Amino acid sequence: MDYCPQDFIPQQNLGNTQITVFYINDTHGNVTKVSKLKPAHDKFKKHNKKGGLTVGAGDLYLGGNKGRNSAMTKIYNALKLDYATAGNHEYDAGSAFYANNIKNAKFTTVVSNINLPAKNPLSERLQDKKLVKSDVFMKKGTRFAILGTSPSDKDIGTADKDNKVSVMTLDETIAVLNQEVEKLEAKGVNKIILLSHSGYDSDLQIATKTGGIDVIIGGHTHDALDGVNKEDNAKSKKNLVKSLRLEPVIITQAGSDNTNAGYLDVLFDKKGVLIEDKIQNKLVKLEKYPDSKKIDRILAKSLGKNEVIAPVTVPFLPSCEDDERKAENPVASILADGMLRRGQKYCVEVAFFNAPSMKSSGISGKITTYDIKYRMLPYDDDVVVAELNEKQFVDLLNTESKTIITKDLSQVLHCAGMKYTINKSDAKKDALCVHDVCILDKNGNVVRKFDTLNPDESKIVKCAMNKFLFKESTLASILKDVKTSPKVGNQQEIFIEQIKQKGELKAEKDGRLNVIE
Repeated sequence: MDYCPQDFIPQQNLGNTQITVFYINDTHGNVTKVSKLKPAHDKFKKHNKKGGLTVGAGDLYLGGNKGRNSAMTKIYNALKLDYATAGNHEYDAGSAFYANNIKNAKFTTVVSNINLPAKNPLSERLQDKKLVKSDVFMKKGTRFAILGTSPSDKDIGTADKDNKVSVMTLDETIAVLNQEVEKLEAKGVNKIILLSHSGYDSDLQIATKTGGIDVIIGGHTHDALDGVNKEDNAKSKKNLVKSLRLEPVIITQAGSDNTNAGYLDVLFDKKGVLIEDKIQNKLVKLEKYPDSKKIDRILAKSLGKNEVIAPVTVPFLPSCEDDERKAENPVASILADGMLRRGQKYCVEVAFFNAPSMKSSGISGKITTYDIKYRMLPYDDDVVVAELNEKQFVDLLNTESKTIITKDLSQVLHCAGMKYTINKSDAKKDALCVHDVCILDKNGNVVRKFDTLNPDESKIVKCAMNKFLFKESTLASILKDVKTSPKVGNQQEIFIEQIKQKGELKAEKDGRLNVIE
């Protein structure tokens, strides 16, 4: 039976107070599933006509596509979103772009841990109260407060040349949150919600090192935190902990990319403390809901018609994000094959791109223009030709591959015209972790094998690679002297062209990337 929290009947004589929250996070501007959010939210509002709160815990936008981000604002307005916080992807195209995204928002964005220069374009949103440090709101005659955090582990100001936004460290964030709570409690508000895009591990620290925050609705790490758990279990991580004051704090997240929406129902006692056995927290699969005609009209008007490109004859259904970013990804390989084919007129030998530039690559049934433009390749990155010597090539592979042991960095390089092995044990020891690096001919035969321990700086490898790699700080020293040719295309058009040429999407692994423990 599909779940939706029913209204509690609070014990009025004891002064108990209830609030029910509909929450989303890390939707990443994914338009392929967003149409199902409204029916799920409509059901929530039906049961919570007066007391319901609707929030988004960051990364509700992504990239620099004006049409897609404008459509997302209209969709969040249609959902009657009350509050959001700013994740890292909100800043992808710079502060001016983000400020414009939320200019027409009917919701309030709350961020408590950023340093915002006076001349930063987001200062305009401070003036019109679309962006605030904290806020107090009323539900059923009771005052609540809300705070927000951007992630401390990301440099969110990279797209701004001047007057960059900067995020406080986690320790600074915790200190600021405690200060804000003190101010709010001095005003008589003792029921406090945090919209956090700091990530699960950071949220645990925030919960246990602050006092007065009752609810943390999180994001960034794409965890699906279902239910109420005092300890980790097979289904979900621990998400009920004690604060600095030894009061209960519930932490939750709804995964990512509109797979789930969350319903949270909590009851406070007369002192503003959560009643543990009254907490209800449930994730619902959005695939169970129909598409909203209203949302579909918004998308069509903003983005044009969603056209089918080809059938998916062999689907790719990854069990988790690691299957897409930390291992051979057959859908990513199709894009790399297209990049290699495009680059052959420039005598390109290999093609590769960093895993995060392809998002949500799981696919079955059919593949459409919306899938490619707004879900799989939302950054629309350009592909360039570059000449790397063998040392630069091996160093680049090795540097990227070492991030396979982390959660937030680049993970692997998907590739074509080559094969290689990553040893995770070596990566953990910060040793050379790429081995058996070979260039292949069109039949898959080895035509060149690298001595990864002693690469030859006099030998050149001509590569087709995505331009974003030149923006990665971890690769700056490796690629600083590498020159690129004019672009050979962008990832979206190359991917569409490759699929159309094949007439189908056949997601099959061929062993070009081998990851071992």
